[in-house]
Amino acid sequence: MAAVTSLDRMVELVRARSTAARVVIAACAEANAVLAGLEAHRQGLAEPVFVGDVERMKALPELAGTDFSGFECLHEPDTSAALKLSLDLLQDGRAGFLMKGGVKTDVLLRAVLGRKRGEGLLSHIGVFPHPREERLLIVTDAGVNISPTLTRKIDIINNAVRVAKKLGMEPPKVAVISATEKVSYNDMVSSKDADILAKLCRMGLFGDAVVGGPFALDIAVSEEKARAKGVEHPVAGRADILCAPNIVTGNVLYKAVTSLMDLPMAGIVVGAAWPLVVPSRGDSDRSKFYALALAAYLAGADA
Repeated sequence: MAAVTSLDRMVELVRARSTAARVVIAACAEANAVLAGLEAHRQGLAEPVFVGDVERMKALPELAGTDFSGFECLHEPDTSAALKLSLDLLQDGRAGFLMKGGVKTDVLLRAVLGRKRGEGLLSHIGVFPHPREERLLIVTDAGVNISPTLTRKIDIINNAVRVAKKLGMEPPKVAVISATEKVSYNDMVSSKDADILAKLCRMGLFGDAVVGGPFALDIAVSEEKARAKGVEHPVAGRADILCAPNIVTGNVLYKAVTSLMDLPMAGIVVGAAWPLVVPSRGDSDRSKFYALALAAYLAGADA
């Protein structure tokens, strides 16, 4: 398949589908989530299903005058029960993905893990436009795994590779980020892990994905910088996926893109049987929109 080169192109592909995926708004008495679901409907991205305290939702001042008669609304005022019902809808194939409403992220993720339906570790990915080229980049993990072990980094990379392939990045090129290209097994764990991950790639662990590292960020994204430093590798300067060593690095990179560069970011949680939209309060409206679009794109039109 042709690579999806922009977030807007991804939106076009979702809109072109004959059937819109259904998104469960879990614990729906939260205005921002409901407004995002309604906007997804208006834009032709997804059909929202509102699960939770529906009476309280309809009474929210931000939703005054909204007509919910055309939407499926399942009233369950208890948050735990609403989460269970939301996951039942997903598990039964009555919806394709989930968006967090008025529930804490850790509570939601624990409920998802409790279903034991995932393909492995849950991890966060952010998809954003390359600032100088007509293509997309992925950063992981900026929101779930705090200080992943080597084993968890394998799962994080595999999660991101699956998304990259669905976006037409073939073969996906993964840069494992550290502060330098030099490997220091004693003083810099991130460089050691990156070196091992690159060796595991050469042993075939990641299929046709190409994993390289350790790479400083500039080497990962700039062919000019890679040449200047004499770094020759298929990933150097051409990375599709930036694998951060920990959540601090990933989160800083994520917010540098969105706050300093003012670029949109489609951030979701993957690794479960369904995409999970878990927006941050600091995410812009356009980033929330693109996150819903990405989840809808990955969910497909079967739900």
